[in-house]
Amino acid sequence: MSRPKELVDTPGKRICPGSFWNLGKEATPPNRNSPSLTRWTAVYEALAADLGSGAAPTPPQSQFDPVQAGIVATQIKRARQHFGSLDPGEIDLEWQSLATTVESDELRVFFQFARKSEGDRLELYRLKTARVKGEDEFASSPEEIAAVVTDPRFPDEMEAYEVRASDGEMIRLEMGIQPAQIVLTDLGRDFRTMMRSDPEQLVPGRHCSTCKVADRCITFPAISPRSESFLPLTKRLPSARRLMISKSRLPEVGYCQRRAAWRVAFHIPSDPDHRRREVSPGLELGNRFHRLMARALTSSDPASFFSGDLEVEALYRQHLSLPCTTGILVKKTEFPLGFTSRFRTPQGSVSVVLYGLADGVGREADGTPMVVDHKTGGSPRTHPYEAELYALGAFLRIGNASTVATHIHQLSTTGSDPFCDREVWKRDQVGELVEKLGSLAETAAGWDQMDATSPPYRVGEWCGTCPFEQRCKAYR
Repeated sequence: MSRPKELVDTPGKRICPGSFWNLGKEATPPNRNSPSLTRWTAVYEALAADLGSGAAPTPPQSQFDPVQAGIVATQIKRARQHFGSLDPGEIDLEWQSLATTVESDELRVFFQFARKSEGDRLELYRLKTARVKGEDEFASSPEEIAAVVTDPRFPDEMEAYEVRASDGEMIRLEMGIQPAQIVLTDLGRDFRTMMRSDPEQLVPGRHCSTCKVADRCITFPAISPRSESFLPLTKRLPSARRLMISKSRLPEVGYCQRRAAWRVAFHIPSDPDHRRREVSPGLELGNRFHRLMARALTSSDPASFFSGDLEVEALYRQHLSLPCTTGILVKKTEFPLGFTSRFRTPQGSVSVVLYGLADGVGREADGTPMVVDHKTGGSPRTHPYEAELYALGAFLRIGNASTVATHIHQLSTTGSDPFCDREVWKRDQVGELVEKLGSLAETAAGWDQMDATSPPYRVGEWCGTCPFEQRCKAYR
């Protein structure tokens, strides 16, 4: 059995037993009709036809809408260039995988193409179509690379590559043998831990944002968008499609569905000239502050985390200067709050998870449940649904709470005075919150995932910062 692969796909499964057990033990159908997987399949089939018979790949005009057809055609061209002028049949399409033993099971690494070069040297190729962040960044996981380099044929008799159709690069899989062995040892240890774990032992955290079964987990209570009730995990049904929409994407659902859908449902690549990889000094400072605050807020000596970093320490002192912080007790940081709603659509059942990762959750001095989030740039109004989402998530997680408080701490890197936007929510507002946020979830559930041109667009001031501005204009 290749069971360790269940621990490799998503890092969260090696942190949270619940996600591992839900994936490994429940009949949860994958998103077979997800746009990114469908595009990968189309690129592979076109390359396989070309490399197997020498026939030129046919652009998949009939299978996709014009937006995705153009992406697939471009990716076919980018990937094909790495195979040069090979003779038909020179590429082996029957190669499936190589395997390495991890504990009593095995980890399989799948390849799409293989060939024997001069001297019977084996060359293996993995097709990757997803976006990558850096030129030298592997799309394969460290565990998969470790399985390759620990193969006794590597590197003298075998080489392995990633063919990245998203940016046209091909990079050789490599890792030192000693680090590779450590990686596989760690994988085996984590696998043993998970097999002995209690599936109810949930560990909420940042990893929840990448979980493949978030819609099945009590971290995000299931609710009907037309009532304030929510269902326990045991009564949930698997859905044909699942969408996770973070608090930062919710405004996009409200002002331009196309922008939101292209991000969270279709995973459309950004415009080539939309360069946002370089982190601005202000954003870098904010990221640094949030990383340290996640550790400091639950520490007995939080100030010690900021010594030596004057910029971050200044933001921390602003946080302390806010009157609302007196007497608050933060119990968890980077804590996920949100909900799941399930809808029936013409394309099948869809589960939508709306969520946010709160900087801190705990209680105020009088015992009122409290959620706090820090802003180091812009305005708290940048995320108009944030406080509502945190309030509803807190009510759903704390069944007996009559009120909850949300704190949006606006800190400054420009010298302006910090302030706290504190709001107290009552339980009788839950129905109103469900209706407001549930309508956003229902909107997202209605997107036709086979047609990227179907979500409506709106022209406005937000277009100037949209990563899809040029592509969107071409398909209006």
